[in-house]
Amino acid sequence: MEIPGLENVEHPILFILIGIASGYVAARLMTKEKQGLGLLVNCVIGILGSLLAGWLCPLLGIKFADAWYGDFLQALVGAIAILAVINLLKK
Repeated sequence: MEIPGLENVEHPILFILIGIASGYVAARLMTKEKQGLGLLVNCVIGILGSLLAGWLCPLLGIKFADAWYGDFLQALVGAIAILAVINLLKK
């Protein structure tokens, strides 16, 4: 059974680290307090954003660079999308 968004993950540790970093950066960009929802939640949102973008971007034909920074940008876009939805639901 394959998990959507993880078909091309070669290094799961790197995937998790990129997700954590993207969650932190997305929280700093998207929240007024610049703290986000807490470090642990920001990290989880980053990992979920990475999964979301890894699944959705290929379906939409969106391609980022093949290097680690492309994965980071993709995860960042996914984390920002999740935080945007959370911010809408909180209002």
